Amino acid sequence: MRILKFFFFSMLWILGLGLLAFLFGREILLALESNIIKNDYNSLLNKNYAAACTNQFSYSQDYWTQIKFTSDKEYNLEVVCSDFATSPIVLSSKKMLPLVSKASFGSGFIINDQKLPSFIELEVLGRNLYIYTDAQKIYSNYLSKPDFDYDQGPLSSCEAHNYQCCSLDVQSGLGEQLTSVNDCPKSCYESCLFRPSILLFNSQPALDETTRTIEVLSGETISFSYVLGNGKNDVFSGQISRDEETSWLQKLQAIFSRQKVEENDGIALPVEVNIDFGDGETWQSASLQDSVDHSYICQTKTCYFQVKISAKDVQGVLSVDNELAKMIVKVNR
Repeated sequence: MRILKFFFFSMLWILGLGLLAFLFGREILLALESNIIKNDYNSLLNKNYAAACTNQFSYSQDYWTQIKFTSDKEYNLEVVCSDFATSPIVLSSKKMLPLVSKASFGSGFIINDQKLPSFIELEVLGRNLYIYTDAQKIYSNYLSKPDFDYDQGPLSSCEAHNYQCCSLDVQSGLGEQLTSVNDCPKSCYESCLFRPSILLFNSQPALDETTRTIEVLSGETISFSYVLGNGKNDVFSGQISRDEETSWLQKLQAIFSRQKVEENDGIALPVEVNIDFGDGETWQSASLQDSVDHSYICQTKTCYFQVKISAKDVQGVLSVDNELAKMIVKVNR
């Protein structure tokens, strides 16, 4: 009995100490990273970098400095010369402490004469800290940030704003679109959703795969069949870039983080599939694969009909429109 009591109380002590280490560890990481960013900001604010522009571009010019996030974990300290705003001078590149990430929209801080307020939100295992600037002074707050009209920060990548570059050939952008980014201005959205994809659209009698044309006699029955992709596994292999491997730190963060899930498991079911036979008749299905019979009547020597298949998921996202989703039916009388 004593052994059981000892074991029980030992486990309680271990759990209690583990919980305290977890809670204090979060606060320490946030405090350390906050101080690092504040020191970087004040360093940029207090130093003169006019010589950097002269050395880089051979003549003196106005400049400003900035802390620019390039991802949710990395940022640069930069000098931006006014005549070469698209070619900032990188003073140093930094990576935040383990488990610390940026969880907000803003891409960093610009230090110039306009003195616009900016903010970022740091996150460690569900604990958040706001870092914001006002009149070129930098502050931090655990509870909230002041109600200012915040600037979005330096021109940076889509990822730096906690948005995603969508592959519009196979994905649809969801939420607000952000065009003021330097990597994917036409496809930067809050999140991405896989579009339904027609993997197979065939007929029996078989069509010519090169011209996607099928030839039949008037009144002859054609069996159309399709297979709809769901965006999972290797259906889109090679079309969408993915991270090689997720580290254990990233997995641990994902458990506590409130951030959006970056990868989508597939299209939102149920789907609505529509086949337009080209002769005024249509057919609908709610299955990922199905088949239907149809016959054509031609009143002249030869008739041509274009058959189209499309799909829409429950969120209204339309399928990819490509040549695989179409075929021509040549009907001879």
